[in-house]
Amino acid sequence: MRFKAVSDKGNIRKSNEDNYYIDQEKAFFMVADGMGGHAAGEVASRIAADVSSDYDFNLESPVETMENLIKQANQEIISESREKSHQRGMGTTFSSVIIEKQVLYYANLGDSRIYVFDAAEDKLQKISKDHSLVGQLLRDGKITEEEAFKHPKKNIVTQALGLDREIDIDSGKYNLGSYDLILLCTDGLSDLIRKEDMQNIIINNDSIEKMADELLEKALANGGTDNITFILIEQENN
Repeated sequence: MRFKAVSDKGNIRKSNEDNYYIDQEKAFFMVADGMGGHAAGEVASRIAADVSSDYDFNLESPVETMENLIKQANQEIISESREKSHQRGMGTTFSSVIIEKQVLYYANLGDSRIYVFDAAEDKLQKISKDHSLVGQLLRDGKITEEEAFKHPKKNIVTQALGLDREIDIDSGKYNLGSYDLILLCTDGLSDLIRKEDMQNIIINNDSIEKMADELLEKALANGGTDNITFILIEQENN
C-alpha cells in the first residue's frame, strides 16, 4: 500500500483550516475540514486529528471503532467550544477509512468525501454520503449532479463534528478490487473539480504522485477558493 497526502491553503484563504492524519501501521486515513470564525475551524479540525492520533483502535471492529472515534472527537470539540467563547460554533467534517486486506471500512460526517477508483472499470465512484443541503436535494432527485456542482448553497452542511451531540454517521464497508485507488478529500477539491475530471486525471497518470500534482494544480487553476486537502491511497494486489 502506498499513499500521497496533500494539504494546501488555496489561493484565497489566509490560513489552512483543514487537517489530516495517517496511521500507516493500522492503515487508517482521515481528513477534516474545519469551519468557524476567528480560525476556530482550524482548532476543530486539529482536535479531530489529535483525537485520531491518540485513539485506541479496535481493528476487530473497524466501522464501530471509527464511529466511536468520531463520537469522542465530537464531544471534545463541543467541550472546547463551550470553554472558549470565541470558538463557539466551530465544527469540522470527518472522513475516515481503515483498509484491511481487500476491504475498505469507512465512517463519514459532513461533506468531505471518500471515493474509490475501480481499476478494472476505470471508474471513480463516491461511496460516502454528503451531509449537506445540496447532497440531500440530490438524493431526493430534486436536482441533477451538474446542478449540485454549480449550486450556490453547496457549502451548507447539515452534519459536522462540534455542532450537536446527536450525530448521524455515514458508515459501511466496500470490497476492493486489485489495484483499486482510494481518494479522501475535503470540498476544496471536490467543489472545484468534477468527478469525471478527477477520474480522467487518475486514468491518465501512472503514479499517485503525478495524480496528486495534477489534482492540486487543477483545483488551484479553477480558483483555489478553499483549502484543498486530499489523500490518494494505492491499493496493491495481495
